[in-house]
Amino acid sequence: MLYVRPDFYDDFRCIAGACRHSCCVGWEIDVDAESLAYYKNIEGELGRALRESIDPEPTPHFRLGEGERCPFLRADGLCRLILALGEDSLCDICALHPRFFNDYPGREEAGLGLCCEEAARLLTEGKGHLRLVAEADGGEAPEPTPLLKRREEIFAILADDALSLTERMRRAMEKTGRPLAAFKAPETARFFLTLERMDPDWTALLEALAAGGDAEAEPRLSALRYARIAEYLVYRHFAAAETEEAAARRLQFCFHAVRLIAALEMYSGEALRLFSAEIEYSDENVEKICAWLAAPGGKSFASSAL
Repeated sequence: MLYVRPDFYDDFRCIAGACRHSCCVGWEIDVDAESLAYYKNIEGELGRALRESIDPEPTPHFRLGEGERCPFLRADGLCRLILALGEDSLCDICALHPRFFNDYPGREEAGLGLCCEEAARLLTEGKGHLRLVAEADGGEAPEPTPLLKRREEIFAILADDALSLTERMRRAMEKTGRPLAAFKAPETARFFLTLERMDPDWTALLEALAAGGDAEAEPRLSALRYARIAEYLVYRHFAAAETEEAAARRLQFCFHAVRLIAALEMYSGEALRLFSAEIEYSDENVEKICAWLAAPGGKSFASSAL
């Protein structure tokens, strides 16, 4: 088995009480069967609080309190369970977040979701282009899938600093036989406002962009942070597609996303985190965006405006 990680993966540490946007607020926290059995045997006041805080249906989950806070999140941003029982007491979703995993034949790829502000910081403050680190647990290295091979070609294009990022994205899209989608900031923002939304800050940001006209985002794309964001989105989404057609749509999604993030960051430094939380964690939203970009007569059949 080959285990692949981005170069900053092992540097991640939860910043706990220093986090401005706790993952223990506003997210439904499911409890896996092993943790549920463990919690049932915890004694004392903490055990009673655990059992009283878990709703069994439809899937066992913590009942969120005021402000949609986990019942075990203290006012200082620290977790009562960790403080009392250690990190091993966490249910799977809490122990693994914000990590994600993509599985391929003989290969596991992991990353950190950018809905986490510390993960986003590690990505965007990294030096140079995104690097992947691979470790094998013995045996012959597996043959990469065709989409993984194609992704390596795309990474090589995105790392060519002699070209503008827009031109790199255009050439990468050519590898799929499709043009780079046109990007009009207000139009894109208006479409995103039709999608499911959770955080009012995300809605306000999209509304500001929708009303703000076609602000010039091209100069921002020259910053290394946007190349790293583009590379990381491709790492997460492209090769995990089930078909070449779906992979092409996912690549279009990635490149439209990085231009949207660049435009939104003219209004707020929270754009990347909000995009990930609102879009990447909703398969339905991702699929709707891919379909919108691929619609006949739609964005993917026009030349890029950036």
